[in-house]
Amino acid sequence: MRRLFAALAALALISATPASASPGEVRRALPNAEKVGEATYTVLSLRMFNAELFADGGSFSWERPFALTLTYERSAQASLLINRSIREMSSRGAGNAQALAPLRTQLERCFSSVSRGDRFTGVSTGQETATFFLNGAQRCEVRWPNFRRHFFGIWLAGRDGDAARISAQLRGES
Repeated sequence: MRRLFAALAALALISATPASASPGEVRRALPNAEKVGEATYTVLSLRMFNAELFADGGSFSWERPFALTLTYERSAQASLLINRSIREMSSRGAGNAQALAPLRTQLERCFSSVSRGDRFTGVSTGQETATFFLNGAQRCEVRWPNFRRHFFGIWLAGRDGDAARISAQLRGES
C-alpha cells in the first residue's frame, strides 16, 4: 500500500510539472519568465525549428528582457545562420553588410552549426545587448545598437503573411 501511495505521489508531481517549463538558461537569466507563445517554422512543408518566447509574467514587451529559444529539427551550418541573420537585420534597417561586418564578427563567436535537437537561446538583456546559449551552455554576449529590435525582430516582428502570423503566435497574440 505504501508503494502505491508513493507511486501516486510521484505521478502527481510529474503531472503537476508544466510541460512548457522554460529551459534552464532561461530560468537562470529570467527567473520569473513564463512562456508567452510558440510557433513552428517550416520551409516547403519541412519543419526547420520550433520557437518559444519567454518573458516575465508571460507577457511580451519590446521594453523588457525576454528570451527566444529555437529548437532545431534539421541541421544548419553556422555560416547559413549568420548570413541569414545579417541579411534579415539589414532588411530591417540595421545597415548594409559592410556596416554590419563588426556585428558579423561577434555573431561568428556566438553561432555554431546546429543539428536536430539542438537548442539555441538568445536572452535579450537590454535594447543593445543579448546573451546566447547553445544547449544550455553560454556561448557569448553581443552588444550592438538597437540589437533587440533588429535581431529579435526577425522572429518577433514579421511583416506579412506567414511571418506576421508566426510572430503573433510567439508574442501570444493569436
